[in-house]
Amino acid sequence: MEKVVIKKVQNYNLVAIEQALTTAFEELALESRFFYAGETVLIKPNLVEAVSVERAVTTHPEVLRALIRVLKPYKVKILVGDSPGYQSTLQVAKVAGIEAVCQEEAVELVDFTGVREFSNPQGKTIKRFYLAEILGKVDKVISLAKMKTHSLTGVSGAVKNLFGCVVGASKAQFHLRMPQQNDFAQMLIELHQTVKPCLSIVDGIVGMEGAGPRNGTPINSELILVGKSALAVDKIMADLMGFAGEKMPVTRLALAQGLISPNLKLAEAERQLIRKFQAANNYTSISDRLPKSLVAIAQKQLTLRPIIQANCILCQRCLKQCPPQAIKLSGKKLQINYEQCIRCYCCQEFCPANAISLQAGNLLKFIRYWQKLRTKNK
Repeated sequence: MEKVVIKKVQNYNLVAIEQALTTAFEELALESRFFYAGETVLIKPNLVEAVSVERAVTTHPEVLRALIRVLKPYKVKILVGDSPGYQSTLQVAKVAGIEAVCQEEAVELVDFTGVREFSNPQGKTIKRFYLAEILGKVDKVISLAKMKTHSLTGVSGAVKNLFGCVVGASKAQFHLRMPQQNDFAQMLIELHQTVKPCLSIVDGIVGMEGAGPRNGTPINSELILVGKSALAVDKIMADLMGFAGEKMPVTRLALAQGLISPNLKLAEAERQLIRKFQAANNYTSISDRLPKSLVAIAQKQLTLRPIIQANCILCQRCLKQCPPQAIKLSGKKLQINYEQCIRCYCCQEFCPANAISLQAGNLLKFIRYWQKLRTKNK
C-alpha cells in the first residue's frame, strides 16, 4: 500500500509523461480492478493562483493531460476541480493552461462553490469538515500535486494539495483555529483521512524551492511520483528534495500515529535522484516543542515575523487574506500588528510582488546562533 513509484522525466513532453504514468500504474498494479467503468473520478490539481505555468506555482497542464489520457481507457467519467485561495477556479485554470486541456480532452472543469458537511469520526481535532460538495458526488479522488517548499508546512505535496477542497475564504478559519504548526499539520492529516484520495501524483519535473508555495524559484528536479498513499508519497518527495522527510510536520505526525511505516525510505539507487532544494525560511517552528503554557510567548518570540518590504505595490491582497486581520492600511503604507499576527504566512503566500519577507527577531537569532555554536563544538 505504501509503495511509491518514482519516474525520471526530463521535461514536459506529453509522450514521456504519459509513458511514465502508464508504467507507474503497472508497477502499482492499477491496470485492473482499481478504476471501474462508469465511476466518476475527480482530479484535484494544485491551482494556487492565475500565474504563468513557467513560475512552477501550479500543476503543469501537460501532466494533467497525460493523466486524463491514461485514465480514459478505464471508461470513467473524469472531472477536474480545485478551490484556489484567492481567485476562482476558472480564472486560475484559464491562465495556468488547465482550462484548455479540459476542453481539448473533453472533460469537465468544475468550480468548487457549493459546500456540504463531511463527518470525520476518527478525528482528534476535527470531527466535521465543510468541504466542496462535489466530493460527495464522485467515486474516487486523485491528488495531482506540485513539488514545492512551503513556509508553514515545510513541503507542499499530495496532502497539502487537499487543502484546496476547503472552499475559498474558509481556509482562513483553519489558520485562526490552528496557529501552531503541529495543529495545522494534524488538521491536514485528518483532511486527508476525510477526502481519502485513492491515488496521489506529484509533478516534480519542475518544482519550486525557497519561498514556496507561490513566490519561490523554479528548480528542475525531473521527477514524477505516484503512489496510493498521499502520506507515503509526501515522505518520499521530501527525501528527494534533500530534506529529512521524517522531520516534515505532516510526516512526523503520521509516523508517530502509525499511518506510514518507519521503514519507508529511498532505495540506494533512488538516492542518486536527490536534489538539494533550498528550504522555505520557516519550515520548522520551535514553538511546537514547548509546553502549551509557553506557546503564546513562543508564537511571538520564536517564530519568524512577516515584514512588508519597500517593493509593496499596495494591492492590499495581504490585508484581505490575513486570517486574524492583523494588517491595516495606514495612509499609503500597510502595517502589521504583531500582537495579532499568528505567523501563518498567508500574507507572504498571496503577495503577487514577493514583497513580504520572513525575518527572525533578536531572541530567535540568539537561539540559532547558540545552536550553531553547539553543533560546531560537538
